[in-house]
Amino acid sequence: MLRRLMPRRSLAATATGALTVVGLVVLAAPAAEAAPIEYMSQCVNQTLPQLPIDPSLTKIEISVEPAKPTYAVGETVTVHWKWLAYSNVPLNTPVVTEIAADSTLPKGQLTLSGAQTTELDVQGERKNAATKLGDPLIITDMKGSVTLTGAGTVDFTPKQYSTWTMAFGLDSETRCLPVSPPAPIGATITVEPGQVDLPEVEAPGGEVRPGAQIALAGSKFTPNATPQVSLCQADGKDCQLTRFSSNTLVIDNEGKLSGNATLAATGIADGQWVVRVTDGAKEARDTLTVKAFVPGERTLVAEPSSGPVGTTVKLTGTNWTPNVNVNVAGLDASGSITDNVLTARTSPDGNFTLDYPIGNGTVTQIRAREGISSTKRVIIPFTVTTGPLPMGQHVDVTLAPGDLSFSQAGDGINFGSATLNGEVQTLQANLNQVTVLDARGGMLGWSLTGTMTDLVAANGTDKIPAGNVAWTPSCAATQGSLSEVANGTPSALGSSPAALCSQAPANTTTGGEFTADAQMTLTTPQFAAAGTYTGTLTLTLI
Repeated sequence: MLRRLMPRRSLAATATGALTVVGLVVLAAPAAEAAPIEYMSQCVNQTLPQLPIDPSLTKIEISVEPAKPTYAVGETVTVHWKWLAYSNVPLNTPVVTEIAADSTLPKGQLTLSGAQTTELDVQGERKNAATKLGDPLIITDMKGSVTLTGAGTVDFTPKQYSTWTMAFGLDSETRCLPVSPPAPIGATITVEPGQVDLPEVEAPGGEVRPGAQIALAGSKFTPNATPQVSLCQADGKDCQLTRFSSNTLVIDNEGKLSGNATLAATGIADGQWVVRVTDGAKEARDTLTVKAFVPGERTLVAEPSSGPVGTTVKLTGTNWTPNVNVNVAGLDASGSITDNVLTARTSPDGNFTLDYPIGNGTVTQIRAREGISSTKRVIIPFTVTTGPLPMGQHVDVTLAPGDLSFSQAGDGINFGSATLNGEVQTLQANLNQVTVLDARGGMLGWSLTGTMTDLVAANGTDKIPAGNVAWTPSCAATQGSLSEVANGTPSALGSSPAALCSQAPANTTTGGEFTADAQMTLTTPQFAAAGTYTGTLTLTLI
């Protein structure tokens, strides 16, 4: 008789792999010496673009570290931007009489061309001496790292630089671009063939709105590095950090990227764009389609539409211009403002909500409008009634995350018995149903797997290999569960974990109760010692 295949809970371990990078050994010319380059730049203050700034000479030196004759694909190098001359602070700079000490941060970009086409961000430190108007602003040199991905010649050309100066709580950017003709090549290196495991990033499909928050996920980044996200034109050029207003992106200790990034509300035209995420050395890109919401007939709904003074009205607006402020006020019968003026911000889809308290008994209308526009507005009636203000009590509840757990309906699987006859025989049994409970209340996934030992006879010597036991999983989510469950692939069991059921992570809340069943099959050897064989099936939930 074949019996007592007993599931039990176990711990699970994970392992990571590594990629070996191999470069070819070749003879090459000596490394090029860094040489100064000069070009004219036109600078524009992004806060005060009307402020005239004369073109200025940019004199710099670009160098690659380590300096050597050749490099290999997969190698990470540091690129240095060294200032050989400094621009003067414009005499017509408004408000301030000097640039405060340690207020200015330099940032720049280099264009890589040839065997590798990308843009490299470089940055210095916010460290400078106090500088009077008209004097040279001495800022720190800049540097950045990049992983080489293409064999051949790679050129490094200055694309732009900016100074970010903090004054009165505002970090103001002055952006400087080469005046035609473009800046000359600053450095050239030779890269030999090799291998590199580049990171990947996934941006949302479909259309997204300017000002919208988008989720980004990726892998193979430098573990625990600080990610930077920028948006590039469709051809992959002109990557700007400022096209995202904020982000919560992180890279974990396994190199996985997660988090959200919020598109800037303005300055992003409809069409195809490229999301670029870099960890300081390597980068990944994915396409993104941007389509601004087109406002239609503006609506404004009040709930309730009447009540005594003190009533809080929930206002809901749709089809407004996205990403703008809407001013809301109570008006009297003559159309004059007679109550508080509050401000709401429309969403990327042109919607807004606002709780508006009625504070004056003369209110007969509620008006919402964009800025001071006389056309982009909606006015709805409101009736102030007499009598006591309805009373209410605030209700709230806190739900703490629960556990991921599982249980089983029994602890023995009996394949019955068979009489040896010199033929291979197939015996059937059912896995005792397993119930998985995911009460964590997050967006997490889980996996239920099984491993099998050899079946050993009572004499302790004769065995039936574990691989003679196979299963065909059958899993289901119970009613009310928030996510679906996937069946594992029918397979033979053994020392390697075989999937029984799994639930993938998602961008929405997952969880619920799930049942795991399986049709078990035991194939007997053609010839074996008679006796009772037992083994252990171990189930692991992670």
